[in-house]
Order: sequence, then C-alpha cells, then structure tokens
Amino acid sequence: MRTFVGFGFGPIQAGLFLAEAHLSGNFDRLVVAEVVPEVVAAVRAAAAFMVNVGRDDGIDTLTVRPVEIYSPRVDDDRARLIAAVAEATEMATALPSVDFYGAGGASSVAQILAGGLLRKVEQSGPPAVVYAAENHTQAAELLR
Repeated sequence: MRTFVGFGFGPIQAGLFLAEAHLSGNFDRLVVAEVVPEVVAAVRAAAAFMVNVGRDDGIDTLTVRPVEIYSPRVDDDRARLIAAVAEATEMATALPSVDFYGAGGASSVAQILAGGLLRKVEQSGPPAVVYAAENHTQAAELLR
C-alpha cells in the first residue's frame, strides 16, 4: 500500500499535491492533516473533495476520493497521522508559513513528522520524500 500524507488543506495541498497524487494512480491512500474543525468534518463526511481545474477550453471538476482527513489537535487523529507518516512514501507540507512547523506542541507538524519518521525507522518502513511547499527559500532546511 502506498500512502501520501499532506499537512494543511489549502489550495496548494488540495489542488496540487492531493489532486496530482490522486490522478497519478500511485497511491492507495490519501491522508491529510487539517486544523479547521469545519473543514475536517465536511471532508470526512464526504470522504472526498472537489477541485476545479482550468483548461484552455473550460473548467473541469475533479473529485478526489477517498480521502482521510484528521485533526492533529485530536489525540486519536494525531495517532492516525503519525501512523500514516510511518507508512507514507510521499508527504507534503503546504502551510501558511514555516512558523506553523513547530506551532501547537504535540500537535505540531514537526512533532507528528518526528513521531512518524521514528516509527518508520523502527519498523523498517518505506523510504519517503517530503516536499516543503511553504513560500520560504529555506522551508526544507527549517523543517529538517
């Protein structure tokens, strides 16, 4: 099973990373972390989301499904995110700022990634690529 994990559910994550992961057919599982409760509830209820894709001759609507969405602020959800990181082969952060990497203590992106990557090593999980898509020239270095 190949898993993609995204952090943040804004337009870059949803419209680029998750949509392309879905279209690639390379992933059996799409997982995303989001902190806005209403967004988590809506996506969870549908197990999907839609993206409008502009083309030269019009706009197509793409439905991305199935999608698992979890709130890092909820203990059970955070545990699921850590487990997903441990099995992921690709991950992407697409947050409003690199300042969010460490925000939130145990529910921070940095802590979830650290916990999942540690578990990945302990379980001899698959190698993974992590894309840092924040608008900062040193995003990857700061995330490391």
